[in-house]
Amino acid sequence: MTAYWHGDPADVSLNAICQMAGVSKPSLYREFGGEDGLARAALDTYAERVLSDIFVILGAGQGLRPTLAALIDFAASDPRMETGCLFYKMRAGKHRLGPQTRARVEEIDAAAQTAYAAFLRSCRDAGEWPGGQSVDVMAKYLGEQIALAITQRASGEDPARIRDMLEVALSVFATP
Repeated sequence: MTAYWHGDPADVSLNAICQMAGVSKPSLYREFGGEDGLARAALDTYAERVLSDIFVILGAGQGLRPTLAALIDFAASDPRMETGCLFYKMRAGKHRLGPQTRARVEEIDAAAQTAYAAFLRSCRDAGEWPGGQSVDVMAKYLGEQIALAITQRASGEDPARIRDMLEVALSVFATP
């Protein structure tokens, strides 16, 4: 997982992973069925250990402003995001992934869209967000702003600047 996450997933070789893990290539193939199975397993582990934090933030029921603040903190300050996000890296290069991993990327993407939309619906229902725009469009917008911020972190952008940009970008959710 770390090798895929800290580099470009398409550039990680099975030989390098076998060397890092101290296992033989046949052992890796027996365990994961090949490179696609290994990449899928790495993404599953990443989703469980890292992406789950975003789903927890969205589902905590803290309301609009505290949830947006927590998402901003995650994107701008979480030390794990200094090298970017494995999921966003795989999503950006999904044309280079095997079918199992590509399908898992699409599943996670759909689950994230659903979680963002559910969060916004609950804010609209609670009167915290007027919801004049389509919930689905705004859910996609929110997710893409978080993705952009994390990508900027990986490229070395100043976290304080990322925080400022996210606050401006997410100000569209503020009630007039």
